Amino acid sequence: MKIMLDFLNSFKSLIKLETIHTDNNIFKLHYRFTVIMLIVFSILITSKQYFGDPINCDVEHDRKSVVDTYCWIFGTFRIKSTVAESIWPGLGNYVDMRHAGNAWKEIMKSSELDDVIISQKYYQWICIVLCFQALLFYTPRYLWKTWEGGRLRLLVKDLGSPLVSASWTGESKDKLVGYVLAGKYSHNLYCLRFTACEILNFVNVIGQILLMDWLLSYQFSDYGLSLLTTNAFETMNRVFPKLTKCTYGKFGPSGSVETRDALCILPINVVNEKLFIFIWLWFYLLTLLSAFAIIYRVLMICVPQVRVYLLMAQARYISRSHAEAIVRRLTYGDYFLVYQMGKNLNPLVYKDLIDGIGSVLKGSKPYNPEVTFPI
Repeated sequence: MKIMLDFLNSFKSLIKLETIHTDNNIFKLHYRFTVIMLIVFSILITSKQYFGDPINCDVEHDRKSVVDTYCWIFGTFRIKSTVAESIWPGLGNYVDMRHAGNAWKEIMKSSELDDVIISQKYYQWICIVLCFQALLFYTPRYLWKTWEGGRLRLLVKDLGSPLVSASWTGESKDKLVGYVLAGKYSHNLYCLRFTACEILNFVNVIGQILLMDWLLSYQFSDYGLSLLTTNAFETMNRVFPKLTKCTYGKFGPSGSVETRDALCILPINVVNEKLFIFIWLWFYLLTLLSAFAIIYRVLMICVPQVRVYLLMAQARYISRSHAEAIVRRLTYGDYFLVYQMGKNLNPLVYKDLIDGIGSVLKGSKPYNPEVTFPI
């Protein structure tokens, strides 16, 4: 229970400006922008006061509220053979196997019935699925926040202010340099966990596309492309129909079950068709960005020269020899920690730190291994 409460409380960070940056911008798109977007969309879909009732069925003599509830719970349908009709698409007649006699059930099996009707049941789950997706998109952030454990916050403290802090002294510099150098090979796990979270981000967004595709009867993966290549109105009406049918049974005067049809309007799909255009576009864009993040990470690990250029770009005006010494002598985990510190330190402080590490690694400055950072 405590773990769940900690997990939910961590969502508060979504609306706060971070003072310590432990990840990158692509990572933030997953757990910040995407999570907020999905939660807002879920709230919009469930807001009756803005969009009215999600379903409205036309019945003559039966209790309308009961029929509306029944059709919402058990779902509506369309007829495949009449979907292409210009008037009332998908609302033609068919033999209802649920209330048909045994003879008809023997002639037309349930598998054949699936080829006749298109079930519409996804709309009652969309708001729940969006919240579930928001939870999944935040999971890599929760894992990284737990694994990171506030290490960078303890290291940089108040050294990220625009003005050089009075706490930046020769002693504090030696402590930071000592921590980086004394932790040789110990920061590889730190970097490995972050890389695992980046891979998890990529796997997660792919999984979310597949989940949405399954939820919308495999019509989500090409939803955006269909809007561009075919008639947009027909595509939206095919994926998110506004007019559907609902069949229900009622006891007649003789006590037998009467089969009745109701024409149902789904105002909620007017909202869904617009929201899912943005969701489709964003999920595919996020997939590309996440793939780029993984390629970037592999390039950083496999090509040390790239690290040299990035370090020189981040810590301006440092000598190339210092940058090459850091990249050559330190492991990638150590380099990753130093690079992350550069995102949070004052530029002058960071340049001084890099020069100090480089001087020790080149042997031009003595290094006392007993001086370490208390963490």
